[in-house]
Amino acid sequence: MSTVASKSSSKEVRELYELKQKASLYYAQNGVPQKMEDVLNTMFYDDPNDVYGYLAEYFGQFAKAPKITKIVARRGVDTRAQSTIQTEVYCRLKNKDKLVITSVSSNPSPDVQETARPEEKEEEEKEKEEFNKAAISYLNSDVNNRLQGISPVNQEEIDDIVSKLFADLKTVEDERLAREAAEKLAAGEEISSEDKKLDSATSKPKSPKNDIAKESKGTRGKGGAKVPVVLLPPSEPREKMVPGSNCMSAISQALCAAGAKVQDIDLFEHMAILRFGQAPDKYYLPIPMVTILHSGRAAPGKSNCVKEFMIVPRPGKPLEETLPQITAVYNQITKVVTTKNGTTAKNVTDTGAIVVSFDRPEQGLDMIQEAITAVGLTPGEDIYIALNCAGHEIFEYEKGKYEVITGQQKVPDDLVEYWAELLGRYMSVIAIIDPMRKQEAVHWMNLCEKISERCFIIGSHVYQRPGKLKDEELTDNFRSSGIVLKLEQMNTITDIMACSKKMEDAGNKVILAASQGETTDDFLADMAVGMNATFLKLGAPCRGERVSKLNRLLQIEEILKREDKLAQHEDFKFPVITPPPPPVTEEWEEAQPEETKKNESGKKK
Repeated sequence: MSTVASKSSSKEVRELYELKQKASLYYAQNGVPQKMEDVLNTMFYDDPNDVYGYLAEYFGQFAKAPKITKIVARRGVDTRAQSTIQTEVYCRLKNKDKLVITSVSSNPSPDVQETARPEEKEEEEKEKEEFNKAAISYLNSDVNNRLQGISPVNQEEIDDIVSKLFADLKTVEDERLAREAAEKLAAGEEISSEDKKLDSATSKPKSPKNDIAKESKGTRGKGGAKVPVVLLPPSEPREKMVPGSNCMSAISQALCAAGAKVQDIDLFEHMAILRFGQAPDKYYLPIPMVTILHSGRAAPGKSNCVKEFMIVPRPGKPLEETLPQITAVYNQITKVVTTKNGTTAKNVTDTGAIVVSFDRPEQGLDMIQEAITAVGLTPGEDIYIALNCAGHEIFEYEKGKYEVITGQQKVPDDLVEYWAELLGRYMSVIAIIDPMRKQEAVHWMNLCEKISERCFIIGSHVYQRPGKLKDEELTDNFRSSGIVLKLEQMNTITDIMACSKKMEDAGNKVILAASQGETTDDFLADMAVGMNATFLKLGAPCRGERVSKLNRLLQIEEILKREDKLAQHEDFKFPVITPPPPPVTEEWEEAQPEETKKNESGKKK
């Protein structure tokens, strides 16, 4: 009996010894004894108030890097009462799965014009609803599965994974549609316009005349002489997107915010590291580009050529000083409008801008300048004006003209003179967005030559979305001094950063812009600071989704001041843009005097 007990006791001793050996080896491999000794020695001298908080902070730095464990997406609502995407990111943090961030993405601005028929707007809203449903489904399935185990800090890797997913889906969808179109054609069935586009995209190139836009109708000049018809290139077709592809911007935004959270740093700092490779010593706050008045074709009145009248504070001053100036101008105009037409006249758009009836753009410019003066400021010194012309929206394709005012149309040559003359009378205007289409590149460059030395000529709709523009080659035949970038649809953070660098290298100021279907998520404010955007185009200082970004900028400004990391912009410097010289032809060389030929020959050598 005693022998059995002795053997049992011996076995327990041996097992306990082996267990101790394993534990000793385990702790030694993980450096636990050494770390415990170090923290106990340090803590004694530091004498913290919260002993266990001190220990948690110390050991937390040795925890494994956070990894994505789950993506959860659901339907959200934007400020236009349309569905959007709400995304939750879960990560493995200190041995637990935790909700790191909840992000609500914005909806893109409408593709159809404001003057479109109700059925067209309804069709677009229906399409967006379907896209959001598909996006939520992808986020909860394919995207969720592909991103598990990846660090949320690795933004470029995340964006690349999601971009490849939708590139593959688009290839499959295009092949399917092309196959169906070919089958219908073979069967002699009538095919839709979309099928025709796919069929033409895969067929052999046609003769050049098929690529020329429709001719504008010829008119009779003096003496009955026929004026030559104008051939204008058509607008580029709308990009075909795979349903659900809008989840790319939503997940990119959510995981960027999660990346900052798991590193316990401000989002703007994380964005700066993504953009520049490291956090800068100093940060610049973007200059607000604030919409005050809404006009254009969809607004009452005859004036069509300015969609947004915006104000811009003078650079070099803190936001806490300029924001009250902005709101004072907005409130002054509100007071003028309601005094004249009653409280019901204070109608605002989705961007919070006041809608006023204008018959000429000068009326809007005068109203803003008078409001600036009324609050004790000087137009062109304390507050500047910027115009969003949305030239593509006032172009009459059948006539080949721009309808600047209802009943008053101008060909591109005349439009150049119109803008140059108008801006020459209003020197307080320092920026103009999309004064005409990109298709009129020669006229765009002529306008740049006339006004670029005192005014930013900014491209928005004239450029491809960042995801495509970043891979395009820029030429001297079409240049601008600024570009508007938006985080929406298929654009990712990586796309925006790459495009921002490319355009800055080409001499452009970067304007980060909010969408029409915004939410109260203030992500955009941090993004603008982190990527060093010159301007932040938000809409009016009105409505919660707009002021949330302004309030976040005030908060960031205070943080940077406290840490002595805030820098101020210098006065505006406008890059002078001139058209490229005409190509040298044999006819041109033969027509030149001998002295000119010698000079040109010397230059070539």
